[in-house]
Amino acid sequence: MEINLKDTLRNLRRAKNITQETLADYLGITPQSVGKWERGEGYPDITMLPKIAIYFDVTVDELLDVSRARIEERIQAYRDESMECVYAGDTERNIALWEKAYGEFPNDCRVMSNLMGALQMIQEWKIPQEVTDRMVSLGERILQESRDTKLREDAISALCYTYKRVGDDEKALHYANMGGSLHCTKEVLVSFAQEGEEGIAATQEYIRSMLERVAFSAGCDLLRKGDYSTEERIHVYEFCINLLKLPVSEEEAKLYADDVARFYQMIAWQYAYGENAEKTLEALENMTKYAVIASEDGAGNYRGLLVNRLEYDSEKRARNYRGNACNLSLDDLKKKEFDFVRQEERFRKVVKELEQNALTV
Repeated sequence: MEINLKDTLRNLRRAKNITQETLADYLGITPQSVGKWERGEGYPDITMLPKIAIYFDVTVDELLDVSRARIEERIQAYRDESMECVYAGDTERNIALWEKAYGEFPNDCRVMSNLMGALQMIQEWKIPQEVTDRMVSLGERILQESRDTKLREDAISALCYTYKRVGDDEKALHYANMGGSLHCTKEVLVSFAQEGEEGIAATQEYIRSMLERVAFSAGCDLLRKGDYSTEERIHVYEFCINLLKLPVSEEEAKLYADDVARFYQMIAWQYAYGENAEKTLEALENMTKYAVIASEDGAGNYRGLLVNRLEYDSEKRARNYRGNACNLSLDDLKKKEFDFVRQEERFRKVVKELEQNALTV
């Protein structure tokens, strides 16, 4: 448990409008000792704590800011349990967890932010009105009450996505314009400013995340906005796959396997619309290959030059669905669009391989 005596002592002394020398005289010690306590360079002898507490008319717990330390411990416990929910894809449990935390700490902006994050993981694009109202209420409170840059950025992002999901483009754009420039993000500046191994890792993470962001901007945002032909959509999906594969070799496909499986699934859908059996089955086979890779257990470091300071752990993958990539792919194959190849031997083989690697949920 972290003890925060230095800030508490300084604030109590200033509130009482006394100097370090006055407190030192009362305690029978040197002013330098009080100065060290307030700089966090040491602590009073345990036998002196009650005397200090009585002088300021507080409890020893209040003097040591133990109540704050207990709050920090409690919130960290919520974070730890929340990560278990995120790795398991248990969105409902995660929302309930942060609702409980919010009931316990209704004025803590960190709790509000985590509750917004949990609500954002709801899979349906069109979220219920009550969820929208809750997101807006929490986000606006954070913007009004918090000066923490990260919390404010997360609130702005969540509000933008929330309004877009309910079809309010004007408000979505309002919050979008509150975001920072691509050239002045924390990730850009840290990758430039930090040196040594930490600097390399920060730059590699920025490269990895930007490749992923560009791929999803092209494969999701771009195609959602325009009237593109089947051939054009497939071309974009293939571009996204190639982009995601750039940092590492095929032997280290775990870096991109989950996302690549999703894009092959989208390609399969496009060919299925035209009932092109050969191309549909080929795309489904590729989808299955990468879904299986994404579902394999493992942890370690990547070897590719652009990502060799980054670690992976298949058990610590955030998701908003239960199971793994194979479960998700199996759900897709239940759609009627694939009925025209459902009796094909290659389709049955795909289903069997996915079932063998799917998690039981």
